[in-house]
Amino acid sequence: MNKHHEFPYDAAAAELSNEEWLRLPPVAVNNRQWLLLDRPPETEVRGVYDEEALYVQFRVFEESPVVRHKEDGAPVYEDSCVEFFVQPIPDKDSRYFNFELNAAGTLLLEVGEPRENRQKIADAPIGIRAEVGLRDPASGRIYWKLDLRIPFAFIRRSFPDFRAVPGAAMRGNFYKCGDRTPAPHYLSWAEVQSAVPDFHRSASFGTLTLGDRHLG
Repeated sequence: MNKHHEFPYDAAAAELSNEEWLRLPPVAVNNRQWLLLDRPPETEVRGVYDEEALYVQFRVFEESPVVRHKEDGAPVYEDSCVEFFVQPIPDKDSRYFNFELNAAGTLLLEVGEPRENRQKIADAPIGIRAEVGLRDPASGRIYWKLDLRIPFAFIRRSFPDFRAVPGAAMRGNFYKCGDRTPAPHYLSWAEVQSAVPDFHRSASFGTLTLGDRHLG
């Protein structure tokens, strides 16, 4: 089954308050396929876009996130990690970005297709804000939060034909993992068709579209 999510448009996306973020439709990263923990970290994603960029926010209910890696380009998937894989123009180009970040905001960013033929991207103009030890006022639970700002101009460096217009259809997936945490786990939004842990399965990506420009 092909999953689908639409990113709404908001001209003030760069300035949304926490309350406004929470009013956006969430995506649950809750497919447990390979290591079936009783209580894996609850993870939700929200997204929105404006004329300049795509904004993605992860909220992870994980009280003590593991952070070992502090330098961009490091294997952050070993830590408490969230990931966003996206094909900007899947009908024309099978390559995809993988944005992988730990709870400190350390970024591993690559582009290519498939897993074995990927190019690391350093010093990308990606806005990142990470916060840990937050408390949800409704439930009292502790969570950490990661905000990403992905400029469309940056996407066009690798995908010149990409256009951020209403109805634009991308493909992608959201993940939560922690290879070297006390309770290793692998979670996804769209189910991954693989017998072993492998997030680099673009055939399993869901559809991500840009919504109409009627907000803000």
